Amino acid sequence: MNILHIVPSFAPCFSHGGVVNASYQIAKKQVENGHDVTVYTTDNCDERLKFEDNYHVNVDGIEVFYFKNISNRFKNKLTIDTPIGLIGYLKKNIADFDIIHIHEHRHSLAIAAHRYAKKNNIPYVVQAHGSVLPFFQKEQLKGIFDKLWGFDILHDASRVFALTEVEKEQYLKMGVSADKIEIIPLGINLNEYNNLPSIGRFKSKYNINENNKIILFLGRIHEIKGLDLLIKSFNRISNDNVKLVLVGGDYGFKEELEKLIDEFNLNDKVIFVGVLLGKDKIKALVDCDVFVMPSRYESFTTSGLEAMACSKPLVLTKNNHIHTWVKDKVGLVCDFNENDLAACLEKLLYDKKLCETFGNTGRQLIETKYNWNRVSKQIELVYKNCINIY
Repeated sequence: MNILHIVPSFAPCFSHGGVVNASYQIAKKQVENGHDVTVYTTDNCDERLKFEDNYHVNVDGIEVFYFKNISNRFKNKLTIDTPIGLIGYLKKNIADFDIIHIHEHRHSLAIAAHRYAKKNNIPYVVQAHGSVLPFFQKEQLKGIFDKLWGFDILHDASRVFALTEVEKEQYLKMGVSADKIEIIPLGINLNEYNNLPSIGRFKSKYNINENNKIILFLGRIHEIKGLDLLIKSFNRISNDNVKLVLVGGDYGFKEELEKLIDEFNLNDKVIFVGVLLGKDKIKALVDCDVFVMPSRYESFTTSGLEAMACSKPLVLTKNNHIHTWVKDKVGLVCDFNENDLAACLEKLLYDKKLCETFGNTGRQLIETKYNWNRVSKQIELVYKNCINIY
């Protein structure tokens, strides 16, 4: 198949969240499976991406076009992409593709892809990655977008991908037909977790005592992640041998967290380490005792899958859509309040046997279900069905 992916940001901009990693992993696996894969994206990242070869780059066999945004400051402030030249490329080349895969749908690249896919009778799928409904920040702008373009983008898709049953219900609320919704989870690259680094390397690098236990958060330092609740809950854990490690890039919320840390006098117990990628990230996961994702809203926790691959137990709030299969199988689930979260964290910190049980079950699930080998096969089957329809 000749496949086109449409996504606002792409590798190497992994600090921009799970959509970048997911789109990259899916495209990379499709190349490995013998398909021709192209990505249309923008140069948006923490700093504007720059390339020598006219922004047309081969990334692990993926043909990637990084269209320049007129203003990345405008993009970061209002979440509006302004890719120069994208429309011309779509007009000229879209008929060459068998299927188009749109990642998220509230962006100008999706508007253009929808328009020219319809004009050229090219099937496309939409993967919203947790952003189906217009909520949490900029709700009014999202609502306006949906009335102008969003509903049409969703309704005209051959298929839409839901990460969970919860997201399937959200698509239904947006008026998408049930027969168009496919539940396909995210995954991880299992090969990266088959030969784990030795224990203690992360602790050694960050001067953490080998006898200290670690509660690990891995994600964006953003209000939606509930890290203020996590620090309040951590303050209730009365054990000087436990460290809270926060891994991820700051999305404007670190200063607020630092005020809480000062208020609770936790400066020697909470460690910000910034963004970790590749083996450095895995070292942190290997050395942690409990992985926590205390989100206000979360559609799918890819970093939780990475923790499971390292045989670590999870603690999630009920606001995370995957809590239905995590609860009492690979971790504990709590209400979004500091008492309940603190109780779950303490239970796992002091119950080694339960942690081992959750860790072993989690690893088995990664091997059998939540890995890109399996997920990519599900996606390719949907592609083929869409192409046959056309």
